[in-house]
Parts: sequence; structure tokens; C-alpha cells
Amino acid sequence: MRITAGPYLQNVARDAITIMWQTDEPATSVVEFEQSKRLGWSAYAGRPQPTFPWRRENLKLCTIHAVRLTGLVAEQDYFYRVSSSSPGGESALSEGASFRTVAGENSPFSFATYGDSLRVNQVHRQNADLARAYRADICVGAGDHSQDEIARFGDFFACTANLLPYTPWFAAMGNHDSPNEGYFRYFNFPEPHYWYSFNYGAAHFTVLNSNMDYRPGSEQWHWLEHDLKTFQNARWKFVLFHHPPYCSNNCEIPATRVLCPLFERYGVDIVYTAHATIYERFHPLRGGRYDSEDGIVYFVSGGGGYDMSLSPSELWDHLHPVSALARPTNHFLHTSVAPDECRVRAIDSDGNLFDTLTLRKPAAPLAPLPAASPQLPYPDLPTDGTVVAGMTEGVSRWVLPRIQYARDSAIVRTSEQSIRWVGKGDEPVVPAIRRVLKDDGKALQAVAGKRFALEAWVRTEDVRGGMTVSLEWNGDMGFIGRVQSRPLAGTRDWTRVEVATPALPPYVYCCRVVLSALRGSRGTAWFDSISVTEV
Repeated sequence: MRITAGPYLQNVARDAITIMWQTDEPATSVVEFEQSKRLGWSAYAGRPQPTFPWRRENLKLCTIHAVRLTGLVAEQDYFYRVSSSSPGGESALSEGASFRTVAGENSPFSFATYGDSLRVNQVHRQNADLARAYRADICVGAGDHSQDEIARFGDFFACTANLLPYTPWFAAMGNHDSPNEGYFRYFNFPEPHYWYSFNYGAAHFTVLNSNMDYRPGSEQWHWLEHDLKTFQNARWKFVLFHHPPYCSNNCEIPATRVLCPLFERYGVDIVYTAHATIYERFHPLRGGRYDSEDGIVYFVSGGGGYDMSLSPSELWDHLHPVSALARPTNHFLHTSVAPDECRVRAIDSDGNLFDTLTLRKPAAPLAPLPAASPQLPYPDLPTDGTVVAGMTEGVSRWVLPRIQYARDSAIVRTSEQSIRWVGKGDEPVVPAIRRVLKDDGKALQAVAGKRFALEAWVRTEDVRGGMTVSLEWNGDMGFIGRVQSRPLAGTRDWTRVEVATPALPPYVYCCRVVLSALRGSRGTAWFDSISVTEV
């Protein structure tokens, strides 16, 4: 038995962290760890070796392992190692590594950013190794970790093998991540996972998903507005998503500019994107125009590991008038953040610094930030073959944010388990999703021109507002379209709802079933007997 990926760090907080790894056989999960009394075990000659006196374990057999360590000390270094044992008696033990819990509001830190790390593994490995050499505290990626298929995530973990045992990874979903389940299977981001936020030092990070509906009125839009309003007093505010609103090549996605007014209203400082496999920095923008006082700086960082000879790396003959610098080069960004200063460095894959930006703010007292998105343990997935809400659990599973959803075997219509929703009305509504019309991670060329119907049965109890079911789809350029049922409320019996798509465009990357509710809804509802058929 072997450890085939990891260990790698996820979802770090001031008092907790998730440690994940993969084995080639089902096995148990064990993490041994200890608090460091020094800066690092290589800081002094003649150092004592770690003894790893503390232990967390999960005896459930699995191949993708996730252990949540809690009760940790903020801004503290820890040493750790992982191990797994199979029923046959074979075992695997990792080498030791270390992590640091989240810094406080008055402490400086740094993070690395890049996107589009697929295609050229050697370049991705160079960028990841450089991020490790710069000792970034965390990495916040801008999407496209793997080329469509789950199996290709092996390349991602091979390239980051020297980085992720020491540096927690957060990231947005790219269009190449959306057709497969790897993003949900291998990563343990905060709820609801496909978009989320977290705090580090004096900064608030908001991670969006431009493959899902982000238009005004959508769940993501309202969630974003709530998040930015809640953290508008954060010293620094950073937003990440995959598809760039501004870019000097054909990968520019102007539709995402509908998000910019929210960024401007709540004082976002920097927006990081990718998708275009170039480097580009824009002058501060507000309303699409240069504004040195209140503008937002937009970065495109799509050079994580792409072949720069291909067309997505070609620049227009004339750049955007508000572009500060654009280069088709492999690179990563290193952002250092102190309470009163933020500095971004663009570094190519050979280690050469080629662009810098420094932002400063007047010194002011800092107050502790409220909690960001819930950081829950890795989900306890149902076994293959379980029928949840009418669909058999195989490779594609329901993603059920546990802040509002759960599986229910007591109240069902035809399935082994229904999906129960509970809303309090005072929090943003988040959807539950399930990828459908899948084609082994490839673009769904076979659905072009076809129409599909979604049928579901819904039962409500004391629901104020309304429950909805939808089908939505995305492609290379992100979110494309969505059809949504009429809202349903006041039905104590199972009630059938149905919705049909228009003719789907060519090269759809992903279709998904979306279970949701109107904004401000409260009560309890169940979904079951869900199916998708061609019209």
C-alpha cells in the first residue's frame, strides 16, 4: 500500500486545520502531531527530532483521507506526519512536515496565487517550488487545477508535492474543474465549498465560482453581498474567481463585470482571476475607468503551468487602455500583507521578479473579524449505490452544504434517502447541487441542440418563502444559463415540479441540478424522486 497524494493541508483556521492524503487501497487514517518550540526543525544544528506525541485517527476505511485537528493554538507551528493501515496489515507512513495556524489581525503574512496549472507539469512544479521557497503562509489558487478528468488531479498533487505538505491550499473552481468531481473529492474548503470566504491576519478573502450563476438575484450574488457587507471593516479585502472581467485577450468575460459594483460598494482592494493564460495587472478601476483614489486593482494570473505557445496566451494587438502591464509568461504572484501595507510581486517560473505593486493605508486600530464561512469537517459521503433523492451515488454525488442540507431516510417518497433543507430566514440561501449529463469529464458536445426536463418531488413544512429546483449549465467561458421552477410552499404532501431547458449550446462543460429556496425563506422541505430526461 502506498500514499499516492499528499499529505496536503486544507481549511486552516486559528485553532484548526484539515490534513488530507490519498492511498491506493482503502485504509485507516492517522495523524500524529506536536507543537513546535522552535521556528522549524531545521532551524538549529543538533536539533531534537519530533516525537509526535498527539494522535487523531479515523478507523473508517477510505482512499481519500481527511482528519480535522481542532483545539490548536493560533499563530503556532506544528510538526505532523500521517499514516494509514489496510485490513491486510500493510501500512504507509509519510515523512514529517509542518504547518502554522492562522495569524492574528496584527501579524503580517503572505500568500501565493496562480491559476491554470494544467498542461505543462514541469512549469507548474517550478512555480509551486518557488512559492515554497518564498515561504508563503497559504496558497489561494484561481482555478483550473486539472484537465477535466478526475485522474488528472494526480498531476496536480505531483507538481505540488514540495509545497502543500507545508502550505494550506484554498482555490476557486475553474471551468476545467467543473466537469469532474475532483474539486469536491480532493478539497476541503469552507461551506458551501463551491464559493466561500475565510479570514487570515488583517485580510478577508472571498472566493467565488464563475461557473455557477452569479447574476444579480442569484444565490451567489446575495451570498456575496452578505459576505462583503459583513466584512466591510476588514483592513484588506481580496476576491478570487476564475473568469476575468478585464483582460487583454479573447478570454475576457465581460459578463462577470456585474459583480464589480458590489466590489466597489464594499471597498474590495484586489481581485485575482485567471482563465486567460497570461499575466496582466490593471490600473485601479472603478466603473471600468481609472480611479487612483477608490479604484480596485484587477490581476489576471493564468500562468501556473500552461503552454504559452497556445492561443489562450495571445495578447490583443492593443491592450486595454487601463492595462498597466501584460505578459504571456508562466508565473505566480506572491502577496505580502501587513496591517498597513500590501505588496504584490509577479515572479516568473525561472524565479525572476518582473512586476510589483504596493498599496498602503493609514495606520489605524484593528478589531477582530467575525467568523467567516463555516469550516466543517470533511463530509461523510454515502457509499456507492445508495439512492439519494432518486439518483444513485456513484462518482457523481450530491454536494449538500451542511449549514442547510442533510440526507433523510425517515421522510422519503421513492428513494433510500431524501434531501432535507432547513432554513432560518436570517442567512443567505445556498444551493445543493449535483452534476448530471456527465461525459467522463469531457465537454458535452453530444447535448448540443437538445432540450432536457428536470422533474422533482418536493414536500414542505411551515415554509415561508418558497422552494425551487433548477437546471443550470456552464462552458469554457463560465456560467451560461439556468432555468428555474416556480417557488413551492404550503404543501405538506409530495408535490411534483418540472422545468425544461431551451436547446443547449455546443461545448457545455457541465450541467447541474440545483436545489434551493427564495431569498429569506425559512422552514423545512424535502426533495426526492429527482430525474433528468431528454425532451
